[in-house]
Amino acid sequence: MRRFAGKPLRFLLAAGVAACLLWSADPEPEYRWKIWPHLVGDTVNLTLTRRTGNETVSNTTTVPIANLKGLEGTDMFGGQAAFRIRRDAGTLYCRGSFVLGMGFGSVTFQPDPHFASDLKDLGFRDVRDDQLFDLAMDDFRLSTARDLKEACDCVHSLEDVLQLRNHGVDGHYLRQVNNFSTQPLAIEDVVELKDHGVAPSFLESLRFSGYHLSAGSIVALHDHGVDSSFVREMSPVFKGVVDANDLISLHDHGVPAELVRQLWDSGARPTVSEMIALHDHGVPAELVRQLWDTGAHPTVSEMIELHDHGTDAEMVRAAKDACLDASANSAIALHDHGLDAHYVRGLAEALGAKVAANDLIELHDHGVSPDFVRQATGGGFAASPIENLVRLHEHGVPTELLAQASRSHHVHFSAEEFIRLHDNGVDAGYLRSFDDAGYAGASADDLIQLHQHGVTADYARHLQAEGFPAPTISQLIKMKDHGI
Repeated sequence: MRRFAGKPLRFLLAAGVAACLLWSADPEPEYRWKIWPHLVGDTVNLTLTRRTGNETVSNTTTVPIANLKGLEGTDMFGGQAAFRIRRDAGTLYCRGSFVLGMGFGSVTFQPDPHFASDLKDLGFRDVRDDQLFDLAMDDFRLSTARDLKEACDCVHSLEDVLQLRNHGVDGHYLRQVNNFSTQPLAIEDVVELKDHGVAPSFLESLRFSGYHLSAGSIVALHDHGVDSSFVREMSPVFKGVVDANDLISLHDHGVPAELVRQLWDSGARPTVSEMIALHDHGVPAELVRQLWDTGAHPTVSEMIELHDHGTDAEMVRAAKDACLDASANSAIALHDHGLDAHYVRGLAEALGAKVAANDLIELHDHGVSPDFVRQATGGGFAASPIENLVRLHEHGVPTELLAQASRSHHVHFSAEEFIRLHDNGVDAGYLRSFDDAGYAGASADDLIQLHQHGVTADYARHLQAEGFPAPTISQLIKMKDHGI
């Protein structure tokens, strides 16, 4: 009874193990074909499909009918058909039927006995038997593998070849990319370059222009529309760079290569962002060079402000030579107030010292000429503070009076005293005559009193001749008032 019962138990166990083995084994692939005709020409659309469990892989290409060996054009009108397709990986034997030009059926695949070994001889040892149908379906060719392998050391495996081929990379493109690349290539780099449409000629321009850019940077340049001529023209400034961001920024802002070279050669050596700012504000490179040559070395923001105000390099140079506060703002302020470089230089020379820009502006705004300042200071009048010169000029004090006081008078007059002298009619001749008569120490009030009472130097000399030796100022006035 136990033996009888044991046999069914062993049978069930064995059946269960077999079922588990069948369940876990990979399902056999199923190969299918489908054809539909073209209206014109001797070609058809051929779709080859592999189904393995839940996975379906297919490939559709246009092929000449002549490549479908054994298939006649008349077979496509209807009925059974059998033909074969020869590929490097093996032969596809197709059987099925056609209805009004549309055909479909099954495929039996016969691998080529030498294909796998030929691939291994080329160095591709990762080929698997279950790949062979897919390679045949894709019309994979040994010549393609050989060509890509010879084109670049970056091709190591069959997967590399497939990845390159699937992205349209042939041996010619890979060879050129490899020749013109300045950095070691990876398969992903080549694919990225190809997918973005980067031409080998562009890589050639980069290489011979001295750039050392990664594939990602090259793609970025290409995607921003940077062409070969731009990179060549930029090479004197950017030769040897390993990052494309600067070139892209300049290109996107429309900065001409000629402007970049001129700015770079100006001595100022602005950064890329500064070059863009100069270009966006329309600052010419020649102005940058001229401003830099002044020795003032304004910043880029100052150069922009100078340009926006129409202030030229000559004014900047004049301001630098004349002003204690010789900044770009000073030059702009001088220009905005109507001063020119000639006036600034002349005024600074007349003053004999560096002065603040505001002082120069004040003198100009009140119409004080360099010649007036020159005569005033030449006569010994102190130019500081500037307000004194302004007041003298506004009151019309002649420079002859200032000069005469410096030459012959022993008392130093203030600006206010000169103004009072002039306002009361005391001129250079009147002052000189009294100095010659021995009154060089007279105060401004004394001279004004003398003039107001009609006392002249000739009157003083006449009294001296009449026996009144050296009468005082008050005596002169009293005697004149009493008609003596």
